[in-house]
Amino acid sequence: MATVKDHYDITAKALNAQTGWTVQNRDGSNQQLILGKISYVFEENARYWSFFVPAGATLAHVEYILRMPDTLQCAITEEIPVTQIVGFADNPERHRLDSLVFSGRVYLYIDANLTLEHKQQLVEIGVGLGLSVMVRDREYVKQCAELSKPLAFISHDSRDKDLLVRDLAREMSLRLCSVWYDEYSLKVGDSLRENIERGLKEAKKCVVILSPNFISNGGWTKAEFDSIYTREIYEKQNVILPVWHNVNRSEVYEYSPRLVDRLALTSSIGVKELAAKLVDAINA
Repeated sequence: MATVKDHYDITAKALNAQTGWTVQNRDGSNQQLILGKISYVFEENARYWSFFVPAGATLAHVEYILRMPDTLQCAITEEIPVTQIVGFADNPERHRLDSLVFSGRVYLYIDANLTLEHKQQLVEIGVGLGLSVMVRDREYVKQCAELSKPLAFISHDSRDKDLLVRDLAREMSLRLCSVWYDEYSLKVGDSLRENIERGLKEAKKCVVILSPNFISNGGWTKAEFDSIYTREIYEKQNVILPVWHNVNRSEVYEYSPRLVDRLALTSSIGVKELAAKLVDAINA
C-alpha cells in the first residue's frame, strides 16, 4: 500500500517547487525535516502548498510551519524568484510565478494516525491564519487504498472483447462502478500475473463472461476461473457473477456444474441493461 510520503510525492499534477525546513523544539530536541512544495496550476491561475510531516513530529512542529512567512505568502523566496517566467516544455505559453494567485489551500501530509480532535485543531489554526487546511494522515491513505480497489473484476477470453467485454466495461464505469479490466488496469511494464491476481483478490465481485471462447480456453481463463472459485471457498461467500454469452445450459454444466445452479445474466439483454443489472448486484 502507498505511504503518506508516496501521496505527497505524486498527488499534485502541476509544476512543483520544493524545499525543506529543519524544525525543532525550543530546547533543540526532536529535530524534524519537514518538506514543502508549492504547486503551480496554470489553468486555474492558482498556487497552493503541500507539506510532508514525518513520523515523530508534533503538532507544534506543524503549527510552526503554518505560521512561517513563506507559508502565508506561498513563496519559496530563497529558492525561486517570484518574478521567474516558467512553463511546460511541450507548451509555448509562459507564466510569471507571482501572477498566480495563492488559493489559501494547504495540504498537510502527516505520517501519523491523528485523532479527529487534532485534525480539527490544525484546521482551526489555519482558519485563524486565513488558510484552508486539509489534513491527510495514515487513515486518509488507508481510505484511499480501499477506494482504489475495483468493485468488479471482468474475467473473459480476449476474443470476446470487441463484441461484448470492452463495451460492458465502459458501461459499468459510466455507472460509477470501478472495474478491473486489462485495457484500463494495465500499462506497459506491469506484471500481468501479479496485477491480475491482485485484481482477483481485491475486487468485490468477479464477473465471469462464459462464452464458447472462454470455455474452450484451457489456459489463462481457466486459471482465472480456478482462482475465483478458490476465493469463493476460502471466503465462504458468492463472488462470481456469471454472464452467459452465446452458451447453453449443457455447455455451462460441462465446464462447471456448480455454475448451472447460479442465477446468471445473459448478454442477449443488451450491454446497457447487462451493465445496469451487474452494477445493481455489486452494490446490493
